[in-house]
Amino acid sequence: MSDNFKFKEIFDSNTLRGRANVAKATWASVGIIYMLVKMRRNSKRRDVNLYCKRCQQKLLQ
Repeated sequence: MSDNFKFKEIFDSNTLRGRANVAKATWASVGIIYMLVKMRRNSKRRDVNLYCKRCQQKLLQ
């Protein structure tokens, strides 16, 4: 790793600041995963709109 980025100092579990950084990183990763799941579901829903709701036949484009 780079000499400027010291992982142990930033995410130190003995200091209040380090624990806060761990919490922030955790929430950020949860938010990113949530956004990726939502984006993936929305792309699948677009394919569903190509079908007629009543007769379940594919619509002509």
